[in-house]
Amino acid sequence: MKTRKIILSLLATSILSTGVVAKENEKVLSLSTQPVPLSTAVSDEFYQFSARVPAANVEAMHKNIPQTKSDWKAFINKRDTAAIQAAKRLSEQFGTSIVEDNIAGVNVYWVTPKTINPELKDKLFVINQGGAFMLNSGLASTTEAHVIAHFLQMPVLAIDYAKAPEHPAPAARNEIVDVWKALLKTRSAESMVMGGSSAGATLTVLAHQELLNQGLPTAAALYIGTPSVDMTMTGDSRYYNEGLDHVLGTWRGLTGAMVNAYIGDIDPANPTVSPINGSFDNFPPSYLITGTRDLLLSDTIRLDRELKRAEAYTQLNVYEGQSHGDYIFALGTPESTEHYQALSEFMYSHLVK
Repeated sequence: MKTRKIILSLLATSILSTGVVAKENEKVLSLSTQPVPLSTAVSDEFYQFSARVPAANVEAMHKNIPQTKSDWKAFINKRDTAAIQAAKRLSEQFGTSIVEDNIAGVNVYWVTPKTINPELKDKLFVINQGGAFMLNSGLASTTEAHVIAHFLQMPVLAIDYAKAPEHPAPAARNEIVDVWKALLKTRSAESMVMGGSSAGATLTVLAHQELLNQGLPTAAALYIGTPSVDMTMTGDSRYYNEGLDHVLGTWRGLTGAMVNAYIGDIDPANPTVSPINGSFDNFPPSYLITGTRDLLLSDTIRLDRELKRAEAYTQLNVYEGQSHGDYIFALGTPESTEHYQALSEFMYSHLVK
């Protein structure tokens, strides 16, 4: 019995000592230096996709940052030119039609699928394209709209909102709110859903916080794909997925510079740009998606938790091995198809009652 007490005493001392050491070093924990192989817990198609995509060059992302207005303009034009061609190819692939329009002084695109579900012909999906608050203007703003229109078989409206660096926050959010207000003149809020991926997801959340602040009707449901909800360097995945995320690579560097251009002089913790610090009372039902290698995995999880705390209904989807927005880039893989089918069912359940 005495021996048992001594052992238990030693164990307790050891645990307490370890706790003290961990507490003292909690801010300097290091990740393992072991190499991380591609996940094999995915479909063969997604594995082959991952094998073809080059790893993020984190070092280059820290160095190759535009410095002047002309540098940024060239950076944006190069990427938007390629993105416009990609959007055109998606339109051809899915047989969607595009009609340019202007609503409340904002450039928009009506994207119509080849086949429309009769129950959704009078419904509308308002989409905010991603692009780090800076990229994907013009026809490039319709990229995910084609995918949504095809899989959900419903009309889509893509908002070509104002972009940084010429138009810092909250210009983009305000234009989305203005378009929504104009749509409410001819449609009911219950007949519309809203969403997007990456920056588009963030702006969807910000726009709805502003709509609620103004006491305006909100969408029947939201699609929130891998958002950045905190503009400070906060969240575990911003650290442990650095380099593993082959899309964003790192928050510190090019991505951070783009975010800084977007937030301008606003405090990065201000809820005007960091919706995680705002209110989620009375938020619509929300479908969220992220991946285990997504730099913004923590952002998505934190948002899901805040929505649940506010008693909003959420459906959180976390995919093994996926980087930021891989469900878009890996179109045709079982994982991507599964996601868009699940999104279709989610939106249908909130639009058709």
